[in-house]
Amino acid sequence: MIIYKDRFTGDEVLSDAMKQVRVEEDGLILVSESYNVSKGGEDFGFENNDEEGGDLADAAEQVNIVVDSFQLVQTSMDKKSFQGYIKIYLKKVKAELEKSNPDRVEPFMTGMKAWVPKMLKEFSEYDFYMGRSCDGEAGYVYGKFGEGASYPTFYIIKDGLSEEKV
Repeated sequence: MIIYKDRFTGDEVLSDAMKQVRVEEDGLILVSESYNVSKGGEDFGFENNDEEGGDLADAAEQVNIVVDSFQLVQTSMDKKSFQGYIKIYLKKVKAELEKSNPDRVEPFMTGMKAWVPKMLKEFSEYDFYMGRSCDGEAGYVYGKFGEGASYPTFYIIKDGLSEEKV
């Protein structure tokens, strides 16, 4: 199994164990479908474990598997703030690539010049998530509901991640 971590904070943000993890946009964006799961309300097989008269099924809540598994924190961001953030973040990723993978710098920067305007065009369709450290300078996870979708698809800039095999 591969755990994807933010390159700068070490926050775990995704795993290849999630549903339909794939790479898009010529290797720039890691994408994962999501779904909800029930959390809480477990019946551990003890007699009268619902002693207070509540039904355990009522105690369960529906949570998004990606958000819950990686303790992502939803945040808000306006378009102007995002534009300022993404310029700084891309420079940060570029500097890291220049040290660790110089051959990747040109495809990364060229790809981002195409992806960022496309993302800005659809900006209002995205939700923004931070890793559990809530570092505003780290990479974000972008959630977007496709047409008719019940659950968001998550997008992450792949070059801002490190991979750990476990």
